[in-house]
Amino acid sequence: MINVALLGCGRWGQHHLNALSDLRDMGIVNQITAVDTSPDARSKAILADVVTDSIENVFADLVIVATPSNMHATQARDLMAEGFHVLVEKPLGCCEAEAAQVLATAHEHGRVMGVGLLLRFHPAVKLAKELLLNGSLGRLETIRFVRRTIRNAPKGGNVIEALGVHAIDLICHIMGEMEPSAIHAEGDLVESRLALEFPHGIEAIIDVAWDANIECRSVTLVGSRATLRFDLDIHDRAILVTDEFETTLFCESSHSPLESELRHIIAAIEDHNAGRGWTAVPDHGAALRGVRWTERAIIALPLARHN
Repeated sequence: MINVALLGCGRWGQHHLNALSDLRDMGIVNQITAVDTSPDARSKAILADVVTDSIENVFADLVIVATPSNMHATQARDLMAEGFHVLVEKPLGCCEAEAAQVLATAHEHGRVMGVGLLLRFHPAVKLAKELLLNGSLGRLETIRFVRRTIRNAPKGGNVIEALGVHAIDLICHIMGEMEPSAIHAEGDLVESRLALEFPHGIEAIIDVAWDANIECRSVTLVGSRATLRFDLDIHDRAILVTDEFETTLFCESSHSPLESELRHIIAAIEDHNAGRGWTAVPDHGAALRGVRWTERAIIALPLARHN
């Protein structure tokens, strides 16, 4: 078992803490340390074994960086230089150059480093890739990703950086880690619609928004033979549509993407400590690609709405 420190106990940090607590109950995680400079955030970290305001003198194998996004790159680099393995929430950096420096630091110090692009671990994504490979969907024609939330837009927030990056990474993953050939954007930093173009005429449409009327988290793959759609909040099934007939397909696993992501990096650290090979998910090239195309999408926006 490994010891885990959570750096940042805000909204998403609490999700990590809940998942880590479940893994501790399963005997996968040993001690959980919650670290936050805010007394209010620390008071809410009731599931942690230890709560402190500083990472100094914290005993942990893995540190999860869930602090404000502008702090991610510096904190991840400093932590790896100090010998910690790191799972850093997106964005990995404010730009491609900064993200590359974080990845270089991981190589320099021989640390396991993961990036929080957790939708790769969604059970229905694995199912979708299998259906593409075995020809059940036919020729892939379009991918549609919708992530609209009723949550208020945070001050100074950027919906593409916060939500769109997940869509960009997931779509490239489904496309076999293919690089897009172009990106188009409309909207602003609160509500945006992106169009990714891929070779062979395949297009992916991404619709992300804060301040929406209803919650919507869906992915749809349209193929020449069938369509597959799934809800990102449902982890055990997807719907296959063929000639207007719908079939429910069940996934091999029902683990949440966050739990699977944590299980993966913990296993990677155990392999690293035992001298065995391990695999980063996403790999570092894909992590850098996500930053690059997110940056291009933001640049392509015609407007910037002030929060």
